[in-house]
Amino acid sequence: MNHILVNLLIAVTLLLTAPVEACTLFAANGSVVYDGGTLLVKNRDWEPNQHQVIKFVPAKDGYSYFGLYAEGAAAGMKAGINEKGLTVVSATAGSIPSKERKNMPNKAGSLTKLLKECASVEEALTRTDLFLGPKILMLADKKSVATIEIGPEGKFSIEQKENDYICHTNHYVEEDMLNFNKKIGQSSEKRYERICQLLDDASKPFSLDVFLNFSSDQNDGPDNSIFRIGSTSAKTRTMAVWIASIPMQGSPEVYIRILNPNEEEKSCRIIADDFFSAQAILNKI
Repeated sequence: MNHILVNLLIAVTLLLTAPVEACTLFAANGSVVYDGGTLLVKNRDWEPNQHQVIKFVPAKDGYSYFGLYAEGAAAGMKAGINEKGLTVVSATAGSIPSKERKNMPNKAGSLTKLLKECASVEEALTRTDLFLGPKILMLADKKSVATIEIGPEGKFSIEQKENDYICHTNHYVEEDMLNFNKKIGQSSEKRYERICQLLDDASKPFSLDVFLNFSSDQNDGPDNSIFRIGSTSAKTRTMAVWIASIPMQGSPEVYIRILNPNEEEKSCRIIADDFFSAQAILNKI
């Protein structure tokens, strides 16, 4: 076998085993947010083989919640908020190859369990029984924001902040989790550097409109920007944007932007308390 063929096979193998990178997460709380409270954003990135929908789940033995769900490949909840104002989003730990992640012990449905069973970030952070299977979680309520980096072997690291901001993409950044990064993808690294720069350089306090602008940033091209459009029709791109604004007083507000393939873009703003009240009435009819 000649060297050219060997190099070609190596390149193809690397391409086929490269992790699918998805999602940029960022949040801010307290004194760095206009009028206090909390802002949280998830840009949901994936290959254009999914359909994104909003679903409401009524309470039976816990809290009601609604969220962003993907139908199709890698189906399930990707972001949500419950009636107590706790919002939880997730991101793939793409720095661990997908084949390895699939063979590791995992706790399915951790987002829905946290929303159903926890009223606050503080409560959610005690649910270490759910911190299993490589992923990144970001949580927020009106008082604080937090990330949970979950690695293999039951390892995890928590960073919680008040009066500050926080961000994440698809690799581990906490010092005690860095060894779990097998390969940090270019997109994850570029998006992380960019969102950190935007958050660091922006005038404070942040407003919802500022975070909306951050979520639309295309500074690093079609495949490496915070808002990705994909350099080809099959490439990973931003499929949805979830932004939760949680004030110290009054109802949370959720802005949702859905960009399903072969459909017109859809967006809406939901006043959470009104939505939950309306759903409660409908369930009694």
